[in-house]
Amino acid sequence: MAIKKNYSNGIPLFFSALLLFSAVPGRAIDIVDRTQAEEVMQGNKEDIPLLSDELEIRIDERHQLVGEYLVSAATWFDSFFDNSRSEAEANQSTFRLRLDGGWDKYEDFEFKPRVSFRLHLPGMHNRWNLLLSARDDEDFDVDRLPGGSERRDDDANITAALQYFLLQSEKMNISTTAGISYNYAYAGLRYRGSYEYGSWQGRLTSRVRYYTDDGLESINEYDLERRVSETLLFRTTLNGDWYEEKSGLDHGIVFSLFQVLNKDRAVLYDVGNSFQTSPNYYLVDTVFRLRYRQRFYRDWLIFEIAPQVSFPKEHDRNLNPGLILRLEAEFGYTSYKKQFDNIFRF
Repeated sequence: MAIKKNYSNGIPLFFSALLLFSAVPGRAIDIVDRTQAEEVMQGNKEDIPLLSDELEIRIDERHQLVGEYLVSAATWFDSFFDNSRSEAEANQSTFRLRLDGGWDKYEDFEFKPRVSFRLHLPGMHNRWNLLLSARDDEDFDVDRLPGGSERRDDDANITAALQYFLLQSEKMNISTTAGISYNYAYAGLRYRGSYEYGSWQGRLTSRVRYYTDDGLESINEYDLERRVSETLLFRTTLNGDWYEEKSGLDHGIVFSLFQVLNKDRAVLYDVGNSFQTSPNYYLVDTVFRLRYRQRFYRDWLIFEIAPQVSFPKEHDRNLNPGLILRLEAEFGYTSYKKQFDNIFRF
């Protein structure tokens, strides 16, 4: 039976307007001029009443240091936990092999391999990447926590794409991607903007793509995170996804706590709710998950175990235990380990 398309809600228009408002810096910024990008994002500075110039400089320096400290920690966590936030903005060559095993109460245990290759093309001011990936036809049902920008269940085993960075700075990143597989092609735009609220850091990520088989989709996330201590980072993620081929709006909220155990081990605690607005508003699932991840004999080899429990509506909210095992090998860009050592000083 054909799925009825729903164009009545204004969510995609809202996110598009928000994207355009956030992405327009007032003048063109070149990818290699990060200082200029930061000046545009921060605006002109004015004197603070009753404070000396020396004290103002100290306040500005401290603010910048705190911001860099938080952003660097969040970047390392995202990289270590193989998060799409860091992967989508990587501008260097990497080759990754991954073997996932997944099980839950309603699905048999099975393994699924995945290979991804990112080739950095040095021409044109270092703006181009060639992306190749090979994977199983769909993700595990147990991997149902809302969030992440790769929510489309691809039918293709092999895809190839070109990524072009229009702008790349600490405060803002804009890129376009066009790809093809044996049964569809796609093209789209991705935007990320970072915003500081004192000791909190905000991040808006929005991706719009057109697929030849399924039409338009709009994937949107807003992260709000804060460094809690030397070894803890807290993050709240709101997400909303709209698909032309589906009715309603998929959305959710995830609370995450990242914890460093030592320079080779870290834990991520997640609790999330996912919702749907069609045919009526309802709670799709509630998930509690723990991800333990460590370097495994070598810096480039990582092992992960992720037990979880969920309460899906499709199974009458019954307790559904699940488990994901992952072994991952990455070759290429390895400076995040040095960055990790510099941040946490172990």
